[in-house]
This record gives sequence, structure tokens and C-alpha cells, in this order.
Amino acid sequence: MCPLDSLSEARGAEPMRLVQKTRARPHAATCVLSGVIPDPLLSTRARGWNGLTVELQSFGDLDAVVQTADHVVAVHLAGSVNVHRTRDGRTQSRTLNVGDVTITPSGPPTRWRQAGHSMVILLRLAPSYIRTVAGDECALDPDRFEIQGRFTTRDARIEDIAHRLLASLELEGPDSRLYVDALACELAIHLVREHTTACAGTVWSMARLSPHKLRRAVEYIDDNLRSELTLASLAESIALSPGHFAHAFRQATGVTPHRYVLERRVERAKTLLRTSDMPITEIADRVGCSSPSHFSVLFHRITGLTPRQFRKLD
Repeated sequence: MCPLDSLSEARGAEPMRLVQKTRARPHAATCVLSGVIPDPLLSTRARGWNGLTVELQSFGDLDAVVQTADHVVAVHLAGSVNVHRTRDGRTQSRTLNVGDVTITPSGPPTRWRQAGHSMVILLRLAPSYIRTVAGDECALDPDRFEIQGRFTTRDARIEDIAHRLLASLELEGPDSRLYVDALACELAIHLVREHTTACAGTVWSMARLSPHKLRRAVEYIDDNLRSELTLASLAESIALSPGHFAHAFRQATGVTPHRYVLERRVERAKTLLRTSDMPITEIADRVGCSSPSHFSVLFHRITGLTPRQFRKLD
């Protein structure tokens, strides 16, 4: 893992609360050619997310040479530090502050040096995933574009996505994958559009979702609430790419696919609670929740009531 690609900053309590929930630190997945890189405080590597790994990293005094096969986007969360980066024989120095973004494309070894402490969200994107997004979502020849490196820049969209991905580490249940897939796709599209040489000055537009396709998507969701719904499966049901589907669905309904699926699960559960004596454990399974506890948390989050409280209202 090439975390150092951008020593970024944190929102104090938010990442620390997540760290406290993690008992074992996963090993950093990076090729360290010299020096020492600390293990990440948090990592999604074991979750097998599609094309994306999210890591929360804390750095102290540092002098290391690393190489990564991934494109690495780093968002500075905490600490103001002077960082020196050497890549392709060129050394650059910057002071990194909260909100600064660094983008390091896969490629040659990079030396990172810093004095002092910083905390960073690292978003590691597989080049194969970026290439797929470039072709499917942006109609680009995957062989004719390059991710541009940025050694400190400001990008509010990347910063927002990074914080949402960090918060997603707390999500439970099958729908967390749908949420993360949509964010990963959003991040990849943004990188391709805003941080590649091929796309400078291009005006982008996405097709709207026709009433017919919206109806088919909604029917697919309702027919498969008991299953794990992924962004890819939803998009495939109406013959769109994942990125186009996520954008068009939100434009048509006013909510993300993830939020819509959660609400449909709860609505189905309400019907079952009202019209049957089915045990709550069975209702949880019928609406696609991974466990009764996950079902109760989801139901309470959306309705303000537990399933038992809701059933008593009738």
C-alpha cells in the first residue's frame, strides 16, 4: 500500500471512534523498499470491496520508499506537517493541512519524508477498476488516458467521498456493499473526469432514466428484497452501467439506490408486522436483513420505533 501518497488529515473524534472499535490492526498491503510504514489503524482489505480499499493511517516521523500497484488518493485528516516527496528523480516539498488531497498514480517508487504526526484516509483504487469505469461510464479508450498525480490540491468532492467511505466502515448488513459500490464508482468517475489528461475541458452529461426503466428497476428491487442487492445487479437489470444507473436513479427518485433499498425493506417489514403474526426473526430474513439485530437497528433508524413497538401500535 502506498499510503504516503498523501499525508492527509482527520476530523478528530470521528476516525478515533472507529479506531476504538477495531481490535486488531491489519497489515499494511504495500511494497516498502526502504524504511518502515506503520500498519493501518483500519483497513477494508479483508472485505473484498470491488476495486477499492479504504485505510485509515497514522504517520509519525517518516522516511520510507514505497511502491504500489494501485492509484492512491489520500485525504489529510489531522496534523499540519511538512512532507517531502521524491518521484522520478524530482523532489517536491509541501506543508499538508486538514483537507489537502494528494493523488499518486501507480508506477515508480516514491520516497516520502515527514517530521511530525498526521492522520490520513487512503483510498486505493485498482487500475483495472479505473480502466473499466473509464470505458463504461466515460466512453474513453482505457489505453489513452492517465491519472494525473497531485501533490496537494483541494477537491471538495474527493474529501466528501473519503469521509463517507470512512464512516461506511460502521455500516452493517448486505446493503453496506451497495452503498460502498456507489461511492467507489462516484470516486472513480470523478478521478477520470477531473484528474486525467484525456478529459480536460470535456462537458459531461448522463442520460435520464425513462419511466419504463425506472419501473423495471423498482420492480427488480421489490422482487429481490430478500437477497443482497448490488449496484452492478441493479444496473444490469435495466441494461445500464453502474455509474449511469446510480446517477439516473437518484435524479429520478431523489434518493440514492442504497437509501431506496433500505426504505423498501422497512416498508415491506411494516406490512408483515401489521398483517401477520410472523416472528420478527423471520421478518428480518424476509426483508433481507443479515440478523434480527441489524433489522431492529435499521427499522428504528428509519421509523424511530423498534419492530416490537411498531407492531403494538396496531
